[in-house]
Amino acid sequence: MASQLTGPCDAAQAQGQPIYDTDGHELTKNNLYQILPADRNMSGLCLFAASIAPVNCPMRAIIARCWPKGGNAVMIMPAEESGGSVPRLSSDLLLTFKNTINMCMMELQWHIKDYISTDQMHVTVGFNLGAPVPSKIDRRNKLFRFRAERHGNGYKLASCYKEPCRDLVLYDYEGYRWLTVDKGGRQPFVIVFKKCHSPCIPSSMSHVVMPN
Repeated sequence: MASQLTGPCDAAQAQGQPIYDTDGHELTKNNLYQILPADRNMSGLCLFAASIAPVNCPMRAIIARCWPKGGNAVMIMPAEESGGSVPRLSSDLLLTFKNTINMCMMELQWHIKDYISTDQMHVTVGFNLGAPVPSKIDRRNKLFRFRAERHGNGYKLASCYKEPCRDLVLYDYEGYRWLTVDKGGRQPFVIVFKKCHSPCIPSSMSHVVMPN
């Protein structure tokens, strides 16, 4: 069975421990981070907001070879406005690929969406085709809520779109590795957070296409 977190995602809980980056500093919602595999056998890979075709919207969270400056910068923040500036373990989090807007003018906030072609729930970045950039982050919808937990030498992420929360895993499809909600007992995708010294991608890149 997939590893599952107990309790409803929005339940009141004692304040969790901070999440730390690879330099041993607490994550804060005001900084940007690259998400990298903890597995040394996957060295050189980064998590991207990417598409296979230049006009494919919305995009997906995919693990792939890093560009020289790394993967897309990720902003991580408490889901509750009262949560302060430090994202914490076992609490609801919102994630967005900050400063990355695709050609459909979508804000690249993470959320869960099902795809008929794979029969899986994938981490998706971007809203409906042609949707304008929203004025503020969606904090209410559980499709947008995630959690982080310590796991081995790093962290695992889980989706809280419904109870119980379920681990995010890598799912191979059409030659790419998508970040997907587990439903078949796969091992969680274990990650680390590396503070990003902007820019993390070329400043001219408004739409990120899967690197070859």
